[in-house]
Amino acid sequence: MSSKPQSLSDLDSLFFLSETPSQPLHVLATLVMDRSGMSAKSAYELFQERIIERYRLIEPLRRSPTRSMLGQRLWVDDPEIHIQRHLHHVLVDSRGLEALAEVAGDIASHPLPKDRPLWEAWLVEGFDERQFAVVAKIHHSAVDGVSGIFALSGFFDLEPSPAPTVSTPPAPQPPATPETWSTAINSLVHRPQAVTRGIQRVTTSLLQFVSSRSETAPLPCSGPRMSYNRALTPPRAVAFSTLPLDDVKQIAQATGGSVNDVVVALCAGVLRRHALQSKDVPDRPIVAAIPVSERKPEHGPTGNHLSFMFYSLPVHLPSPRARLEFVQRSAADAKAVYGRAGDGLLDAVAALSPKFAIKPAMKAMSSVRAANVLPPPANVLISSIRGPDVPLYVGGARLSSIFPMGPVLEGIGLGITAVSFAGELSFGFIACADLIEDIEELSLGLSLEMAALQDSIEHRTGKGESESEEVEPPPS
Repeated sequence: MSSKPQSLSDLDSLFFLSETPSQPLHVLATLVMDRSGMSAKSAYELFQERIIERYRLIEPLRRSPTRSMLGQRLWVDDPEIHIQRHLHHVLVDSRGLEALAEVAGDIASHPLPKDRPLWEAWLVEGFDERQFAVVAKIHHSAVDGVSGIFALSGFFDLEPSPAPTVSTPPAPQPPATPETWSTAINSLVHRPQAVTRGIQRVTTSLLQFVSSRSETAPLPCSGPRMSYNRALTPPRAVAFSTLPLDDVKQIAQATGGSVNDVVVALCAGVLRRHALQSKDVPDRPIVAAIPVSERKPEHGPTGNHLSFMFYSLPVHLPSPRARLEFVQRSAADAKAVYGRAGDGLLDAVAALSPKFAIKPAMKAMSSVRAANVLPPPANVLISSIRGPDVPLYVGGARLSSIFPMGPVLEGIGLGITAVSFAGELSFGFIACADLIEDIEELSLGLSLEMAALQDSIEHRTGKGESESEEVEPPPS
C-alpha cells in the first residue's frame, strides 16, 4: 500500500522557506546510549541495522519535499533513498559530555541537503568508554517537538531482547500521480479560505495582545536587547546539563506551580548569571517565547502544530524565590492571553505570508544583518517537552539520556530545551557561537541555580522573600 502525497501546511512551508545559511531550521536530539547490555555487534553495525530496518516505517524519514506542476510544495515518498547519504560516524578523542556537545554543535551548524528526505543521523563514539551517542537531525518543516519525540520512539524497543517483529513499510509513491494533482488542486481551492481566516485571527490576536499587555504579559518585540539578540552567523555552540526530575517536581509542589514554571525560573536564573558576568543586567524583564503544542488526534504524528506564549523572564530580580513567583504569575497571565489570542496564531501568520516572498525576504534580512537594528521578537526560546515514560532499548543498549535542541532565529540567538526521561530533566542549550562564546557556563550555572532555588525555598521566612531583597546566588 502506498503513502499518499501531502501538501506542506502553511506553517511547514514557513519553516522550509525561512531557512538561510545563517539560520538553518532543523531540530536535533542527542541520544546517549549505555553499551552494557549490547550484543557482540559494534555500535556502528547496530546503528546502521536499526535505521535501515525502521526508517521507512517513520513517515518524515521517507518523504522528500517536491514541487507540483502547479507550484505547491508536497511531501512525497522518495522511491530511491540512498541511506548511506544520511548516516555518519564520528570518533572523538576527548572524554565527557563537553566533547559530545562540541560534535553536536558542529552538526547543528550546517543546513540539511534539500535533494533527499530532510534528516541525518550521526553515531558518535569516544567520549565515554561505556556509552555512545546518536545525534539525530531533522528539518523543522517535517516535525515539531512533539512529533519529533514520536518519530524517535519508532527506533526503540521496550525491552532489551524483544521478540522479532515483522513490519511492512508502505510502497514508495511515484512523484507524479493523479493523487499528486488532486492534492495540489485541493490546496489551491482552499487557499482563499485560509487567507481570510488568517486575517481575522491575526487582527483579533493583535487587539487582545495590546489590551492584555502588562509587566507579566509582554508583547512580542518588547524586551530589551541582550547580547544574544543580534544577527546570526552560521556556527552553533551546544552544551548539555541534567537535573533530577524529582527535585524539580518537589519545588513545583512546594510552591504550588508546575514543572514548566520551575524550568523557566531556572532559565531566568541562568541568564541572570550570564548577564552579571557580562555586565549586561537589564532593569526590566526580558521576553521568553514558549512553544505550545496545538496537536490534535486528527493531525497525526507529523508536521508542525504549535504556537507560542510569551513570558516575562525576571532576570532583573536577584532573588531565586522572587524569580519563581514572578514566573508563576507570568505563566498564568500568558496562558490567559494565549487562550484569548494565541491559539492558532502562528498558523494564521503563516497563511498570510506570501510564499514567493519568504525566501528572498529572509535572505535579504540575513545579508544586511537586519536583526541588529530591528527589535528582537523575543529574547530567548525556552521549550519543555515530556519525554517517554518507559525505558527504551536498541539491540540491548539502553537509552540513558535525551538532550534536545531546537533552532535559533534571527534576533533570538539562544534556545534552551528541556525534556523529561528516566528520572532526569535533560537540558540542551544551543546558541549562535559568535553571540555566546561561553555556552558551557550556562549549562554549569543550571545546577548552581537549582541549589540556590532549593535553598531559598527551604530557608524562606514565614512571609517569604520580597522582590526587593538582594539575595544573589553564588557566582559560578
